[in-house]
Amino acid sequence: ELVGVEGVREAYATGKGSFKVRATVEITKVSSRKMGLVIKELPFTIGPEKIVERIADLAKAKKIQGISDIIDLTDGKTGTNVVIELKNGFEPETVLEQLYKLTPMEDAFAINAVALVKGKPQTLGLKELLQVFIAHRIEVVRRRSEFRKAKATARLTLVDGLLKAIIDIDKVIKIIRGSDDAAQAKEALIKGFKLNDDQATYILDMPLRRLTKMSKLELESEQKELKATISALMTLLKSEENIKAQVSEELTAVGKSFATPRKTKISSS
Repeated sequence: ELVGVEGVREAYATGKGSFKVRATVEITKVSSRKMGLVIKELPFTIGPEKIVERIADLAKAKKIQGISDIIDLTDGKTGTNVVIELKNGFEPETVLEQLYKLTPMEDAFAINAVALVKGKPQTLGLKELLQVFIAHRIEVVRRRSEFRKAKATARLTLVDGLLKAIIDIDKVIKIIRGSDDAAQAKEALIKGFKLNDDQATYILDMPLRRLTKMSKLELESEQKELKATISALMTLLKSEENIKAQVSEELTAVGKSFATPRKTKISSS
């Protein structure tokens, strides 16, 4: 349980703040004659064994009154389950307040939200953090899209060259085998099939066996897909609004995939 909203509000507004987190405790009968406290949740980083040891030490030193027994029933299936049996005549609420005060059942957490903004560390409130993060995601999507567009364009160039070459594969083989060296073969391919340097180099680097097995239909299908991909990426990169829409779509998907209900209750006091 998170206690006190002011600390959280300050941290969200300014980037700095602190707040307290308390264990979740049920006040209930633990035997036919005795009341007790059952710890069901503990602050982050605090384990039940630490709490049991601390309470036992405090009870032994008589710094906490009213505890007759403490049993740790925590396991992997049921989670945290520490049962504190109270002596008759002691108010559970009073004992609980002592436990919050003297044990890690109540712990303080500090927030210092620092982010790198244009290479420099800055302390930012939640709104500013989100603005910086969204700006970062916009840049990520832009750069990623530019990279994918460049990659698809480069591949399309090679596919276009292959489609030109396989129209007369026998001529390609004749040029390659009849040339004295790679430079002569490249020049002949560029001239004979109207290829550019990258296309001719790619064909020369490819084993002839693989080149002769190239399927025109498969290459045309890949060509069509590449053109569609490039067109979509060009549309995306055309305006800032398109990129923002893509960022929104991706973050919405992340929210749906990883969203979990709030686990820590927030109380004013």
